[in-house]
Amino acid sequence: MSTNDEGLPGWYRAVAHQLTVAPNLSRATVADREIETDNSRDMRRMLAEALYDILHAGQHVEKGELSFRLREEGFEAHLATAVPHERTTAPALVLRPAEDDGKGGTRLLVERDGVKLWLPAGLVRDADTAREGQVVAVTVPARRPALSPGFFVVDGTTPRSPHRELLRLYVHLDGWEAAAPVWAQVLEYLEERDVAYRSKVLSAKALYPRRDALVVYLGQESWDHIAALAALLDGLPGVAPESSVFAQRIVPGVSVAWEPDDRSPGMQGLSFGQHRATALAHALMDSAAGGEPLAAVLRARFTEAGIDPDNPARNLDSPRFPAFHVPCPAVPVPA
Repeated sequence: MSTNDEGLPGWYRAVAHQLTVAPNLSRATVADREIETDNSRDMRRMLAEALYDILHAGQHVEKGELSFRLREEGFEAHLATAVPHERTTAPALVLRPAEDDGKGGTRLLVERDGVKLWLPAGLVRDADTAREGQVVAVTVPARRPALSPGFFVVDGTTPRSPHRELLRLYVHLDGWEAAAPVWAQVLEYLEERDVAYRSKVLSAKALYPRRDALVVYLGQESWDHIAALAALLDGLPGVAPESSVFAQRIVPGVSVAWEPDDRSPGMQGLSFGQHRATALAHALMDSAAGGEPLAAVLRARFTEAGIDPDNPARNLDSPRFPAFHVPCPAVPVPA
């Protein structure tokens, strides 16, 4: 595998010196992580994991060195204090229409984000007329500490519209101590302006620092808030300067990326970082094994996965990024 090929995109050239794959696919390195295996399938998996950890998340600790217990109730309770609201409105699928709950009230069985739950009729809009298979609006807790392993998820008071063009805003936090105060400022900004969003913050202390420790998901109706959020976070204590290699940086430690849109086998359901790391692992291994120039293989593999090879923060069919005109803080004029 040659990393000196002409045509390699700039983002890759910046990290090429950290990456090697042996032609027989038995050894690879990603920065200081060495991978050895006689199984090419295992190599593909482990290489993708290493690329995700180091190039995207900025984590050099290996998974085996971490605790299997990712939920820390005390830390979750601390993070909950950063959330300024209690409830949100969300869509849910009716599985069983209104029925007696045995306590003098009425309840419905609904499914939200793959989770089934009974809700009092008072929390379901038009509960009396809702039918099985119908999508209804429900009032639910905004805080969801157990939804995503290792993360505390919050949905904004204002419900999000179902836009496919979803932008992720990443914030690099340098330690768990910064999580609650930084998150509180972000959520306060969003709630005060009735922005539709979802956000999550890393809730496992052992996983800090990470370049994606704090994430805000924004639909198209909310993109005009990205520059102001970046200005709010720029230079904030606890925000570290590096960003994911695959994302587009706005200010130090703050970057954006599109949600992946890839329906090919083995690529569906991956997060942004996992998707980009997997595509890069395929390209590196194919080039190493076949002796083809990496530039051509990388572009082919990324195109197959629907990724813009020159700017992996974008999908091929993504709109161009909005112009992020981040306001500069006022500089005092000397007297």
